[in-house]
Amino acid sequence: MTDRIFFDTNTVVYLFDSSEKEKHFRINELLSEYIGKISVCISSQVINEFITITTGRIKNPIRFEKQKEILKFLKIIFIISPLTVDTSLTAVDLKQKYRFSYWDSLVLASALENDCSVIYSEDMQHNQIIEGKLRIINPFNKTVSISV
Repeated sequence: MTDRIFFDTNTVVYLFDSSEKEKHFRINELLSEYIGKISVCISSQVINEFITITTGRIKNPIRFEKQKEILKFLKIIFIISPLTVDTSLTAVDLKQKYRFSYWDSLVLASALENDCSVIYSEDMQHNQIIEGKLRIINPFNKTVSISV
């Protein structure tokens, strides 16, 4: 059983972006299976990227007025961790070691700081293990099943 999981920005966006119907359904289904059973985490970086993407980069942008409601909801369902200088230091090490972008490395660093064993992301290599303890899972990979 997984004790803590982390959701990357793209997965959080799909919670609210119904223009991608299959991904929207999959992420809502996935999150529903975890809520109340294990800890689900995101970082303040994910929140900021979410706002940027959902207010202008998706097919049906979300108005800023609605963003406050969504942020309050996210605050209820996720553990939201702040970014620190230590997070950035870890991200630099991860970037050098694994060759991810700095921003993806920062997300990974935050997941590691939160002692997560799984991160859901469609942007990184499916099934890759980071630092011997964090598995990247693409939730849209047809072979992925929920394991609570």
